[in-house]
Amino acid sequence: MNRFVENANLPVNVEKVLIGEKYKDFLEKPLKKAGIEALFVPDNPLVDKRLSGHADLSVFHPGDRELLLAPYLRGSELAALLEREGFFLRFADIVQGKKYPNDSQLNAIMVGNRLICSEKVSAGEIIQFAAVNREMELISVKQGYVNCSVCAVDRSSIITADSGIAEKCGKSGMDVLLIEPGYFELDGYDCGFIGGCTFKLSSGVLAFTGRIDMHPDKERIINFLYSHAVEVLYLTALPAFDIGGAIPISEKTS
Repeated sequence: MNRFVENANLPVNVEKVLIGEKYKDFLEKPLKKAGIEALFVPDNPLVDKRLSGHADLSVFHPGDRELLLAPYLRGSELAALLEREGFFLRFADIVQGKKYPNDSQLNAIMVGNRLICSEKVSAGEIIQFAAVNREMELISVKQGYVNCSVCAVDRSSIITADSGIAEKCGKSGMDVLLIEPGYFELDGYDCGFIGGCTFKLSSGVLAFTGRIDMHPDKERIINFLYSHAVEVLYLTALPAFDIGGAIPISEKTS
């Protein structure tokens, strides 16, 4: 028996995640070994091919049963599957393109009662969600790739290499670990981002796509997570690689 992940990105005990199908061969087996089923998001043909498998360019989850999808997913097998799973789907009124910021309209992130996004870039439906939710604090930043840039640790704690995000979130009262940029792999680019390499599996476990042994802030990262009662699970023995994250959508009830 499962239920929807109520607090987006912060499952209690995840059962199913959305992940780019481009990474199926790397991550399906280790996720299954961890007791997690992966549902695969087809490549986005409208964005740069190097980023086409990044789920966070195609799906935004504000929490519970609602999902906001990129228009190319309308009529897809994934959309039909999600509807059968009981999700309420909306399709963003956006036109995506291959160049930033026209690929990042859905790349915002919910962390507890905070929505971190770029108001200039994010889809109108995301901004509206915060506007109609009286308990939601909107933290607007310059960075458009917010979900890629932010590793959610708990409801009030994040890790990021983006100084602008760190400053804004720190001022809102969040506990923020600012790390050195780079050291995460992303095919076709100099480096990726920590948010694209990580996602929560439970309240006490954070998954990395691979190892972070070469990161100069490895110990600071591990210690920060430990201080928030969060352990690390490395899904592969590869160096951590940016996949656009994974989106936890349902979790176990027992």
